[in-house]
Amino acid sequence: MTMRCLVFFLVAFPVLFASNQIRIKDLELKILNGAKNGAAYVSIYNGNTYGVALYKVEVNPEVFDGVELHDHVPRKNENGTEYMEMIEIPEMEITPGATLFLQPGNKHLMLMGIKSALCQFKKLKFQFFFKSKDTTFQQIVEVDIPKSPRCKMFIS
Repeated sequence: MTMRCLVFFLVAFPVLFASNQIRIKDLELKILNGAKNGAAYVSIYNGNTYGVALYKVEVNPEVFDGVELHDHVPRKNENGTEYMEMIEIPEMEITPGATLFLQPGNKHLMLMGIKSALCQFKKLKFQFFFKSKDTTFQQIVEVDIPKSPRCKMFIS
C-alpha cells in the first residue's frame, strides 16, 4: 500500500510541478454574430526551464464542436501575388521563459461549429493540453460570460 502511494506521488509530482509553471491569461473570444465559427486569443507564459508544446484545447462540447490550433502562413498564387493562408497546425511550441501570444492574423484558436448561443451560459471552461519531452499536463481556464446586454462584448 505504501509503495503504491509513493509511486503515484513520484509519477504525479512532475505533472503538477510542470503545470504550475504555465501561466494562461487574457483569454478573449471573437465571435461574429451569426457565424458558424469563432476565434479565441490568449497569452501563455512558459516559466519552466524546458520547452513545452500546446497540442490540444477543449471547450464546453455543448457550445462548440471543437477547437483547432491555427496559424497564418505566407503563400503565392499562380500569378505570384502573395497572400496569407490560415491553416490548422498540430501544436504550438513555447520555449523556456517565453510567452506565446495568440492573436488576430497570427497563431490563434479556432472555435469550430458553434452549437448554442454563448449568452445562455455563465461560464466557458477551456482545457489546455501541453507536452514536453518527459510529460503531458493540462490546465483549465474558465471565462465568465456576462449577462445581456454586456454579453455582446463577446460577440462582435
